[in-house]
Amino acid sequence: MLKAAAAEVAKRQSTSRLSNAAKSLNGIFAVNKPPGISCTGLLDYFKRNIGRNSSGIPFAAHYERENELRKTGKKVFRRKYQLDLRVGHGGTLDVEAAGVLLVGIDKGCKLLNQYLTGGKTYMATGRMGVVTDTRDAEGKILEIHDTKYVSCDAVQQALPQFIGDINQVPPVYSALKVDGKRLYEYARKGEPILDSIRSRKVHVEDIRLLYFNNSLNQHWGQKVALPDDIADYFVSGRYQWDSRNGSKMQVGDMMAPYCNSPDLPVFQLLIKSGGGVYVRSLIHDLGVQLGCGAFMASLVRIAQGPLRLDRDTINPEDLPYIDRKM
Repeated sequence: MLKAAAAEVAKRQSTSRLSNAAKSLNGIFAVNKPPGISCTGLLDYFKRNIGRNSSGIPFAAHYERENELRKTGKKVFRRKYQLDLRVGHGGTLDVEAAGVLLVGIDKGCKLLNQYLTGGKTYMATGRMGVVTDTRDAEGKILEIHDTKYVSCDAVQQALPQFIGDINQVPPVYSALKVDGKRLYEYARKGEPILDSIRSRKVHVEDIRLLYFNNSLNQHWGQKVALPDDIADYFVSGRYQWDSRNGSKMQVGDMMAPYCNSPDLPVFQLLIKSGGGVYVRSLIHDLGVQLGCGAFMASLVRIAQGPLRLDRDTINPEDLPYIDRKM
């Protein structure tokens, strides 16, 4: 009885301390979101560990748990957390995308809309010769095309068509809602929905080609190195190329094992855009324009509004200490 009472008192004291830490927070900050975790999963970690400091769950353990849940393919039901704390994010990044993610706390949530319409800057890597159902490396291969004729000049000439106000069809695998359900829910169940997806007008301020290298080793520009942790994921981690795969790629296969095949031309883009732009669709549409197909291999948001990656962002493992950093 005494042990149970003492434990209950300790729990209340801990909750009170965490609640006080939470109440001291109010505003917007930016997190350096790693690839391989959803925005919801990242915020779940923050909510459960705010103010816990060194007693917080290591982010690496939470990350692994999120990956295990993701592998099941089932909807994730999250346990309710202790604190009555309002937390939201502005400008969703896909699970496989990385970079600046804005997080609002308490009254800061109302300010997030100001950033949603503001400018965003992305560095995207694309691959040519393949069309996937998700328009990135996570999907199934729908088409395979010859890329020997694709040149850097052709890419440079096509890019201006995607600058300014353009009409864009969102990908089927996205979080947009149609008739109360998210598009990816229809897609995962194989339910036809394409006719219900309407094109939207979005604004792209600028696109610059940073690097191009085709299967004939004709290259242009200087390839921009990704941050080490992001490169480890995209190059030597989830999409690591195994030369034993050779040219076995076929329609219907999953794209991930072939994403970094040296037979697929690679290019890097620097994109400045407004809100609502799907970079996956932008790269897909570029591939359609070139007649060779293309998919997005990696995406890093390097800026959102005035906040820049690294300079203004907090790493996920520092989130339990956020009350000391804000």
